[in-house]
Amino acid sequence: MENDTDQHTCAICADERQYVPRDGQRWTTLGERAAEGCSVEVTQVEPDCFALHATPRVDIGQRAMLVRTPGGNLLWEVPGYLDDAAREKVAGLGGVAAVMASHPHMYGCQLEWARAFGAPVYVSEADRGWVRRRGEDGEIVSWSEPFEVLPGIRTCQPGGHFPGSAVAVWDAGAGGRGVLLAGDTCKAVPDPGWVTFMRSFPNLIPLSAAVVTRVADSIAALTFDRLYDNFGEQVPVGARDVVLRSARRYAEWVRGDHDDLT
Repeated sequence: MENDTDQHTCAICADERQYVPRDGQRWTTLGERAAEGCSVEVTQVEPDCFALHATPRVDIGQRAMLVRTPGGNLLWEVPGYLDDAAREKVAGLGGVAAVMASHPHMYGCQLEWARAFGAPVYVSEADRGWVRRRGEDGEIVSWSEPFEVLPGIRTCQPGGHFPGSAVAVWDAGAGGRGVLLAGDTCKAVPDPGWVTFMRSFPNLIPLSAAVVTRVADSIAALTFDRLYDNFGEQVPVGARDVVLRSARRYAEWVRGDHDDLT
């Protein structure tokens, strides 16, 4: 996690969506991680789409995605580590033209990755207050309206998990049927026929039926067939319908429609 202005408390860890470990907060640096033998693994997920994750596990174990387009590459989320070897691997794939995180839990090393490739960082205006390292003028760009971050990749903010929680659609993904980079806005589960929605995943705090329906309707307005979340799970086909079906099930349960079964 990026270094907080308060050296004793990580604001995002203290928030109810996350938690401070029982043994307290521990700060670290890229240098310390290097001494621990950390590295970034790069794996091809499908043509022009690569997964990046730091090992041994750092931060919350997230997986970033590098998507190649004719106009440059998008780094969606960021690994929790960066060194020269990782920079060279990504440079060999075409570098990074834009950095975007789906929500504040993924901000981490975003400035380090952006500076390594001279790329801007795009941060949802609604979540800008969670940014701890604000960078120099022009390094971090706020946004609120849907826009094409790179040719063939459009992003919007359905909200839910955070007010500015974002998703991105890569038109050329899944053989031209479209890929949704979902982050934690709607999370894939081990059963590929379902996704879920939460205010807090580790603390199991739900969202309301109204919010989940709003988020799902916003996502369903997009065109995609495959979904990747930020922890290695996916919905390989029919993902748009899965989002809608999952939202209906979720709303029914939190609304109390099936209380007779409990």
